[in-house]
Amino acid sequence: MIEVRNLRKAYENVLALDNVSFEVGEGEAFAFLGPNGAGKTTTIKILMGFIYPDLGYAKMFGKDVIRHGKKIRKRIGYLPEEMGFYDQLSAYENLNFFARLFGIPKAEREKRIEELLERVDLLERKDSPVREYSHGMKQRLGIAQSLINDPDLLIYDEPTSGLDPRSSYEIRELIKGFVKEGKTLFLSSHLLYEVQQICRTVAIINKGKIVVKDEIKNLSKMISGKSIKVTIRCLNLDEELVDKAKKVKGVRRVRTDGNNLIAMVEDEETIASMISSMVKAGGKITSVKEESPGLEEIFLKLTGD
Repeated sequence: MIEVRNLRKAYENVLALDNVSFEVGEGEAFAFLGPNGAGKTTTIKILMGFIYPDLGYAKMFGKDVIRHGKKIRKRIGYLPEEMGFYDQLSAYENLNFFARLFGIPKAEREKRIEELLERVDLLERKDSPVREYSHGMKQRLGIAQSLINDPDLLIYDEPTSGLDPRSSYEIRELIKGFVKEGKTLFLSSHLLYEVQQICRTVAIINKGKIVVKDEIKNLSKMISGKSIKVTIRCLNLDEELVDKAKKVKGVRRVRTDGNNLIAMVEDEETIASMISSMVKAGGKITSVKEESPGLEEIFLKLTGD
């Protein structure tokens, strides 16, 4: 779906992209993460054909974005961080304008506009001028606009930026729905919690270079040194039970906090052995909780921030 190879882009003395390469498969929910100034927006601008790379190339749907940009963009739903609408026009009129740009016939676009406005919960306000909309409503309208051409690929740049928690949740749920329907998603965001809920694969870019690309679950294991953090709650936890847990093969570090035994272990099999050993020694275990490093911890460690 997306193929990027050896992209390089410089602005005067600033190297924005330095040999950037990655791929996004069809139907994949892909997150593109990085600190401010890392090169995320420059990459998106190249994908959309707004600027040209100095070296390297980008392809979408197997076609070069420079030579076939117009055809490619017909299959893309793009949501920039700051969406521009005609504030004096209504939501319906704005969507009708964009639909006409795509050459969608009148009967089809009228039906599609109604469906999209209903999906983003703006149908009752379809005739209100956009200037009367809240930021959250404008963002939902942006989502509707990105779907007006029934795209195969969605490119979203910070879709929940500046939204309150409820509006952010509503946008995330909409995006999750698109992914379930088979849309390919390229999501640029600094909200790590958001990405972890929506995407399975992530590429982290820092100072113009791709630091890593992998599934989030694999990054968690890599960062933790292939360890899992486990918290075992034991009502009668004592030194004998702690000692039993420490002696299990695959246990790396152990500490206690009240009735909780907290350990770093090699794998799930080690956890099972710990529980078995403690129970055999009379331990009254009430709960077991596994944890892996979250995306935020991964992000900070890999970018060195």
